[in-house]
Amino acid sequence: MKHPCEMIVTDILPIVRRELTLELMYKYGFAKKQIAEMFNVSVTAISQYVNGMRGTDTLLEDSIYYKEFMTEIERSAERIMAKESTVPRELCRICEFLKRPGMLDNIYGVPERETIFLCSECPGKRI
Repeated sequence: MKHPCEMIVTDILPIVRRELTLELMYKYGFAKKQIAEMFNVSVTAISQYVNGMRGTDTLLEDSIYYKEFMTEIERSAERIMAKESTVPRELCRICEFLKRPGMLDNIYGVPERETIFLCSECPGKRI
């Protein structure tokens, strides 16, 4: 099994990037090129998020945390728009939100009694 941080990077982070891209683009009117610069990725990558070729896993959408997750996406976009924060800071903030106790277990469908997501970087701390 992958380490929890690997799961976040491979499974969850693309979803976060896609949702944040869509929020910045459609709510705040940022161009793909501007978003690509903020994310430090290519315009092609941003196009793939917009066109549903990246970040389309339904892990978060299917979880009980989806509404909270989308609220965090909206907050991040607001902070970025107001120049109170940057994309890297907001990606880290959302990652921390997703590592709240038991959240990853729930997202991945692990029964509470079988909690498996313990971070070796944070001994004894569930993520």
